[in-house]
Amino acid sequence: MSDQIFEYTPEIDKRVGEVVPKILNTNVKKIKRITQGEVGYVYKIETENQTLLVKVARYKDWPKIDKLLWISDQLIKVEIPHAKVLFSDTSSKYFKFGFMIVEWIEGEDGTYLIKRSKLTRKTAVKKIAKTLSKIHKIKVEGFGEFNRVGKAIYKTWEESLFSFLEDSPYKRAVKENKYEGHLNQKGIEDIKRIIKEINYKPDSVLSHQDPTPENAIFNNGKIVLVDWDNAISSTWIEDLAWITFWMGKKARSWFLEEHQSNESLSLVEKVERIFHLRLAITTIPYYFYSAKNHKAGEEMKRKLRSLVLS
Repeated sequence: MSDQIFEYTPEIDKRVGEVVPKILNTNVKKIKRITQGEVGYVYKIETENQTLLVKVARYKDWPKIDKLLWISDQLIKVEIPHAKVLFSDTSSKYFKFGFMIVEWIEGEDGTYLIKRSKLTRKTAVKKIAKTLSKIHKIKVEGFGEFNRVGKAIYKTWEESLFSFLEDSPYKRAVKENKYEGHLNQKGIEDIKRIIKEINYKPDSVLSHQDPTPENAIFNNGKIVLVDWDNAISSTWIEDLAWITFWMGKKARSWFLEEHQSNESLSLVEKVERIFHLRLAITTIPYYFYSAKNHKAGEEMKRKLRSLVLS
C-alpha cells in the first residue's frame, strides 16, 4: 500500500461506527457507505438526533481539511446554505489521513433529477449560477490552492493555470505517450496564444471547480452546492467553464442569464476555452491513473483532439 494512499478495507467501515458515537456522544442507529470514491470514503450516518455525512480521507493532504474549514467559515458569513462542518481531524488519531463529520443535506442531486425528468438542465444551471454569483464575491488572496487563512499559492492566474506541468501524473502521461500526436503541447500552445491575446487580469475569487448538477442538492426549490474538495482561488469563469465542458455550450447562455459580469462575451468565451483545454489535458492522467478508467481516458483524448483542432 502506498504511503500516500489509505486503501479501502472493511475495517474502515467498522472504525467509522466506533469513532462517530464516541466523538459526538450519541448512539448511531444506521451506517451506510454511500460511495467509495477516488478522493475519500463517504458514509451516511443516522444517529438518535440527526443524519450526518462522514468523509474519511483517502489521500495524504487531499482533500485539504483546513481549506474546507475556511470555505465553511466564508459561506456562513455570506449566508450561503452549505453542509456545515461539525467535527474535523487532520491527524492520524482516528484515520490515517484524517476525516470530517458534516451536516447531511436532504434532497436529490441535480443529475439524478435531470435523468428522471424532474428537473430541466436549464433550470439546474440557472440555479447553480445564481448561487455561484454570491460565492464569487468571496475574495481569496492569490490563485490556486489556498490554506486555512484564505491565502493561495500563486500570485497570478497564469502561474496557477500551468501548475499542472509539475504534477507527477501529468509527467507520467507525457512519458507514456498518452497524448498521442503531442496533443498536450498543442493545447498548451493554444492556451499561451489566447493568454497573450487577451491580457486578462482577473480578480481572485472562491471557485468551486466542479459546480455541475451532480454536486448540487435540490430540495423544494432550494439548492445547496456540495463537494468542495477541489475548490481553488480562480476567476469566476473557471466555474462556468466546468459546467460548459461537461454540459455543452448551451449552458453558457443559461449560466450568464443569472450570473451577470462586466466582462464581454468575447472575453468570457476565450477564457472558457483556456479552461476547457486545460481541463481536457489534466483529466486524461486522472482517468488513466487515479480512476483507472481506460475508456473514459480514451474519450477524453478524443475531446482534447477536437478542442485542439477547433
